[in-house]
Amino acid sequence: MKSIIKTYLLPALFIGAMTSSCSGFEDLNINPTNPSPETVDPTFLLTPVLIKSTLDADSYQRIHNLYADTFCQYFANDKYSSNNCVPVEAWTQRYWELHWQWIDALNELIRNAENSPNHQNVVQIARIWKAWQNSRATDLWGDIPYFEAANGSGLAAAYDTQEAIYDDLLKELADASSKLDPNAANPTKVELAKADIVFKGNINRWKQFANSLRLRLAIRLTEVAPERAKKEAEAAVKAEGGLLSSNKDNVVMPRHKNYIFDTRYYYGPAHLFNGKRMTMSKSMEKLLTNLGGVAFPKKPNYKDVPEHVDPRGPKYFNVTNQYNGAAEEFRGRWKGVPSGLAVTDRDKPENQRTNNSRIGVFFIGNTKETDVPFSVHYDRDMILMNYAEVCFLQAEAAARGWNMGKTAETLYNEGIRASMEYMEIDKTIVDQYLTSTDKNNYGTSVKFSDVAGEHNTPLEKIITQKYIANYPDNGWEAWNDYRRLHMPYLDPFVAPETGYVIEAGAHGWKGSVRRIPYPAEEKFMNEKNYEEVVKRIGEDKTTTRVWWDARK
Repeated sequence: MKSIIKTYLLPALFIGAMTSSCSGFEDLNINPTNPSPETVDPTFLLTPVLIKSTLDADSYQRIHNLYADTFCQYFANDKYSSNNCVPVEAWTQRYWELHWQWIDALNELIRNAENSPNHQNVVQIARIWKAWQNSRATDLWGDIPYFEAANGSGLAAAYDTQEAIYDDLLKELADASSKLDPNAANPTKVELAKADIVFKGNINRWKQFANSLRLRLAIRLTEVAPERAKKEAEAAVKAEGGLLSSNKDNVVMPRHKNYIFDTRYYYGPAHLFNGKRMTMSKSMEKLLTNLGGVAFPKKPNYKDVPEHVDPRGPKYFNVTNQYNGAAEEFRGRWKGVPSGLAVTDRDKPENQRTNNSRIGVFFIGNTKETDVPFSVHYDRDMILMNYAEVCFLQAEAAARGWNMGKTAETLYNEGIRASMEYMEIDKTIVDQYLTSTDKNNYGTSVKFSDVAGEHNTPLEKIITQKYIANYPDNGWEAWNDYRRLHMPYLDPFVAPETGYVIEAGAHGWKGSVRRIPYPAEEKFMNEKNYEEVVKRIGEDKTTTRVWWDARK
């Protein structure tokens, strides 16, 4: 589809011009205003899809931040209806459109390069990225068009079951990883290292990511297809190339001033939106308070902070101060706001975001925070998957009796250490933390063998630590775990809109958003297929559970 090629190739050509020079006079014969598969290296399609599908500030704010991060309760108290479990139609429609643009571009790349001996690694990378993108879409909506979607025919595609989609995603990741070849020829017109802004052409790292993503998706099936989950998880661990093995392997989307689509890409979505708007949720506050028994790093002007806190807590969220915009009586506090407050309660002084804790300077930076040292991390890259998560995925599998090569406790401790290392927590503090039996406000402790009390099982510990370690970039996974396992234990939404949760005030799946309804346009643009999928899933509502969300 020439329109897709133009949409994605022209910006990529501009990026390529900034990073490489002409290799020969034949390049002068390419018309840059009319690119085609015959005249432009298909590798050019890869770069803009990688950038747009992660660093698009609007879709990040709306879908990642105001949907996933809000529903998993990383943040609370924004002014939009999603705060009360109501999706916004315009956001859903826009993300639906963007998703199929990205998939269309990847399909175009694969079709134009699959028979080229010089582009086999590019094809496999596109397949892996496509699997990642489709996994997010199906986790958001459930059944979606998949096998026939964006295939170049121009025809409306049928909705495939999430079960069939997951089956194919797992196969795609396994096959693509096995076909990646570090010794294969590079693209002829553009070096893969320049087009691949994620791993700079490092094929072994793409193998790690594919295998780790396969493990993530396998774990998603624990409550609906446990035998398949076990088989895929064990295979992913043993696959050639292995998994992420240290923080150096974290999968990140780097930011660069030369990504020209929008100047906001340079600063990153978390810096733009989380720092200005989103407040720590009360559930997050309760999860972190007392956990690990480490003293809160107090200062003279701190007047409303807990005695003990997970050492990541004060770095995750700022103590309020004058530069934060806090009123004088609300300065020096480390507090969260209940999720899902009624509109009439959101603007009460004690609930206003300026008077409560917001994302820390470790992540976004702030030269005006005089009582918190300036952080060099304001320009940090966005984490798509971290080593700590891979440790916790394996820890959960091992806790279920699956062969991960190590014990659940060892993997759990390694995950905590990885997260603490990334947050620059001193190792002596981490050692103290790992042996602590102090419980947070929900009853969960850190020490793996300490299982006394409620909400303190090995699985609850693993998921709690995974939830904490995935902050702030992977709220999508935190929401998935909460739907899948009802863990970690969180406060119910205070005032969800009627009809958007099954039971207001309930913990777990009955009291939260289960999925996002399809965009309204599908009822008219894809009427027959839409009617068929609604008949299959029951109701197109936020209360309808996706296939893998089967825990009772």
